[in-house]
Amino acid sequence: MNTVYDIISILPFSMLFLMMFGSYAGIPDRSITGYAVCLIVSVWLIALRHMKKKSRLYSIGIVSVFLAGLTAAAGKEYRHLFFTKYFWIIWVCCFSAAVLIAGFVMNRSIWFKRAASAAPLVYCIACTVLNREIRKEFFALTCFILFVRTAEEVQRKWKKSGCPDMKVHINGLFPLFFAACLAVFLIPAPDKPYSWQFAKNLYHHAATFAIRLYGRFTHTSDDYASIGFSDSGGFSAGLNGNDELVLLIRADNKNVTDLKLVGCISGDFRGREWVFGNGSADTSRMLDTMETETAVRKFAPESRPDYYQKVNMDYENRFYNTQYVFSPAKIKLAETREKTAGIYEKNGSIFSKNRLEYKDRYKVSCYVLNSGNPHFQELLDTAEPITEAEWNETVISENIPDQSGYTFADYQNYRKSVYENYCHSYGLSEQANEILNQIRNSSDSRYEAVKMLESYLGNMEYSTDCGALPDSVTDAESFLDYFLFTSRKGYCMHYTTAFVLMANEMGIPCRYVQGYSVRKGVNGDIFVRQSNAHAWPEVYFDNAGWVAFEPTPGYADHTGWKVIENSSFDPGQNQTEPENPDEPQEPDSQQNASGQSAKAVNPLIFVIPALSVIGFLLLVYLISIAVSRKKYRNMNCEGKYRALTKQNLRYIGYLGFRMKEDETLSEFLNRITESGKEELLDCTGFIPVYETVLYSDRTVSEEDVKTAEDLRNKLYSLAKKSSLRHRLLLLIRR
Repeated sequence: MNTVYDIISILPFSMLFLMMFGSYAGIPDRSITGYAVCLIVSVWLIALRHMKKKSRLYSIGIVSVFLAGLTAAAGKEYRHLFFTKYFWIIWVCCFSAAVLIAGFVMNRSIWFKRAASAAPLVYCIACTVLNREIRKEFFALTCFILFVRTAEEVQRKWKKSGCPDMKVHINGLFPLFFAACLAVFLIPAPDKPYSWQFAKNLYHHAATFAIRLYGRFTHTSDDYASIGFSDSGGFSAGLNGNDELVLLIRADNKNVTDLKLVGCISGDFRGREWVFGNGSADTSRMLDTMETETAVRKFAPESRPDYYQKVNMDYENRFYNTQYVFSPAKIKLAETREKTAGIYEKNGSIFSKNRLEYKDRYKVSCYVLNSGNPHFQELLDTAEPITEAEWNETVISENIPDQSGYTFADYQNYRKSVYENYCHSYGLSEQANEILNQIRNSSDSRYEAVKMLESYLGNMEYSTDCGALPDSVTDAESFLDYFLFTSRKGYCMHYTTAFVLMANEMGIPCRYVQGYSVRKGVNGDIFVRQSNAHAWPEVYFDNAGWVAFEPTPGYADHTGWKVIENSSFDPGQNQTEPENPDEPQEPDSQQNASGQSAKAVNPLIFVIPALSVIGFLLLVYLISIAVSRKKYRNMNCEGKYRALTKQNLRYIGYLGFRMKEDETLSEFLNRITESGKEELLDCTGFIPVYETVLYSDRTVSEEDVKTAEDLRNKLYSLAKKSSLRHRLLLLIRR
């Protein structure tokens, strides 16, 4: 019982010690052989401690002879191999012996045992806090130790009326402890160290909630001071720097580096401000996307990625309370709605039904035009009218589930509305018209006209401190005269307004757009700050759609990438870098250090150790027989009789009648008599005599010894006819 208890309480510490410090002794990590040696050595040493002196000597002798025979049979080559590659086995034995000694000391002190049991738990907690890896087997053994330690503490506090031995109860609970330890080991666990994700989630949700409340009170509208996006279209006297982060975007297309994120759109100028209407929901942004897609499909069906490419964008809101969803102009609205619920379009702007606050996320799919393509102007200038069949082909390619609002008839109505809503004549002054006449006379196409207008405005001065508009500015004519001929400086809103008014006057549909102009960072992330707020014009090209231009000085348009002529890539797919070539495969067969196949194992390496053990046991047996006989001959009659009686009782036990601890000799004899076995009753005459010798002054004669010897021989003959187990015991213990 004590042996099993020591194995339960000490063996786990041997395993843990091996896991923690085995690498310092060159023991292979996670070596099954190492653990097996540790198990065998620890169990053997614990069992050795609880053996009787004679059995302990036998056990040590058998192991010593076996190892000596193995060493002799191994030969020089294998001995060299052991000392060069497997010497760590000796260290495993040393570790096991050291932990065993510490374990025996530990079992003598309850406080030492408590400290030793708490140490692995403290180690696991420290590794978790420091984000270091904890091996599953280490944690499982730690749990086993804690189970045993908890059970022992309960046993110490539990006043029992039955068996008071704590070790008996611990041994009985061992199967339960082992099953729990095995379950802990077998339960799947992540390869990475435990991250305390539940605690991080609690902190994240609490912090997010607090910051959202802060944002609601401190950022109560879309207008974040004079610089930054605003759904107000009025002019400011100047701009103040504000680098507050409002959006974090991750875009998956490596070719796209610059983006214009549309917020709100207007075609209605009231002299001192742009008015952003509150009309009903429409489909104009998606119709524009489809018109451009159809135009490119007709113009360059084999090289569409040279003109536009798809971009998937993941947005994360920061200190920004708004319903606007900022996206490039060519949004894939149907696909975006599948990714982000509650998205709708109104007056060309994209909105969310729920107000977007701190840490809110949404996804947008869109196309981005390559304005740097050398054939881009040709595409816009030569775009032919779109047929119904071509339009329906685009509807199918966009996979629009509900085609209501996206039919060819809807597209025709949309084209008419473009000229109705975004091509107003504001009646400019003669001086402003003179500039426009020069542009008209010098350009042969709409694209050339707007590029000349862009260049003309781009030569003026950009200023964030341009002062407020004077009271004399009341309409489009007075605004342009003041800006072009008096002030001649301003920021993006001034230049975009002038561009839209002058383009409209030339009969070119043009609209005012407010949003953000951003550039992708080195790592691919896009940080949108308030200082990135911008305004720019969009010009409509018949049968090709809306295209952004940049008249503001210092804001050159870089939205382009290197073309791939005659590419057959699908624009709906992102371009990825080619895969790395496959790694060379490892050879299937392994060779030893000399490059030759391992030699066949000599069978003598197993035979000689076994024969050595058998020879040792035979020698011990013969010596034991000789010693016992000599000792027997030197005894007096009483000593011989007592020795013969013990031997006879043992033989009777082999025949199925083992004497109980609380049974007297008379009771034992009566039990044999009641069995009715005559052949056994004839051999029990020594029992009454032995009882008389024990409890009286009767002396033992040589005749009594002779009778006991004859009975021993008869019992031996009977025992030889019993089971194989008993015959073997007779051979060993005669």
